[in-house]
Amino acid sequence: MKVTIISYDLWKVKVPTGRTIGDCTCHYDELDLLVVSLKTDQGLDGWGFGETVSSGVFTKPAPWITPMPSLAQIRRDFDKDIWPALQGKNPFQVKLHRPALFSGHSFTSVALRIALWDLMAQVAELPLYQFLGARADHNRVRAYASGLDLPLSEEEAIGLFKSFVHRGFTAVKVKVGHPDVQRDLRRLQIVREAVGEQVEMAIDANEAWTYEEALERIRFFQKEGLRVAYVEDPLPRTDIDGFVRLNSAIDLDVVGHDYIVDLQELRHFVEQKAFSRLRVMADPDHALACADIATEFGVPLVFGNSMFELSVHAAAALPRVDRLEFSDLAWNLFPRSPVRFEDGYAIAPSQPGHGLAPHLEMLERYSYPEASVASGPPSSHG
Repeated sequence: MKVTIISYDLWKVKVPTGRTIGDCTCHYDELDLLVVSLKTDQGLDGWGFGETVSSGVFTKPAPWITPMPSLAQIRRDFDKDIWPALQGKNPFQVKLHRPALFSGHSFTSVALRIALWDLMAQVAELPLYQFLGARADHNRVRAYASGLDLPLSEEEAIGLFKSFVHRGFTAVKVKVGHPDVQRDLRRLQIVREAVGEQVEMAIDANEAWTYEEALERIRFFQKEGLRVAYVEDPLPRTDIDGFVRLNSAIDLDVVGHDYIVDLQELRHFVEQKAFSRLRVMADPDHALACADIATEFGVPLVFGNSMFELSVHAAAALPRVDRLEFSDLAWNLFPRSPVRFEDGYAIAPSQPGHGLAPHLEMLERYSYPEASVASGPPSSHG
């Protein structure tokens, strides 16, 4: 099918999470979302999503904490810098040439790349997971339930994790890294009691510790009788030596790293055996590049949370995928056909493209055209 891009729409939206989420460095209850729609002369509509977080409480910078300009400013920049590279073009031509303006991890670049993937898969009349190379029947990915729970009360955490188990999840992840080790211990104990002994439990420290602190905390948890499957992001993203030492010193896997977006830097960590499993961002292009690293060094991939659970497509298509994160957030009210979860597995949508076109009325209801003002440390990545 010959197809060209003829128009576009943009929305800037405040997306509620549905509950206060966070870790030892932040908590918030909404995200800033840029939604891009690329329309073609054949009536196809490619949807892309780029997110940031600006409002909340933050104590450390992270790649996803950055204010989003007003919709008017985004549109001016889009018309000037981006639309000339899209107008009248075939989506395959645009995507495969990978112009510099679509590189990087800004919310605009990510949204554009996702929209182009959506269009290419629609042109091929394939679900995105198949377009990325999966067999038609390989549409299920094991998911784990992530509470993002550090801001929650004990009662809220117990109810949340019990609901995950009731839905068939057999693995959960709990936030740790509180200054008070007894608070971390208590949270792990109540979650273990809530989910039962047969459910796998992992921990995520979000860069809270030094090497010595991580070693001490993990051994303390184990001494207290807690079985932990792996630890995620225990150390700062700059401490490769600490990661290498920790990964060889403890008898559980070290997973990383949410905060490293540079692929060469990520490759260096894996090459030095700093991680036993590689954590993957939602961006399909980043996932493909991480899959190459995972294959080269023989490590499993762990997919993080993704807007509307988009990463189910790449997770279903790529080799060495261990699991996919699910936090049951309110963003799943936005797609017309949200990703289904059955017995602890994510099911990739079967319609052509990624299948996550949003309800237009939801975009209008939560529209936030004004500039978002960051209420915490700016991203170290700009």
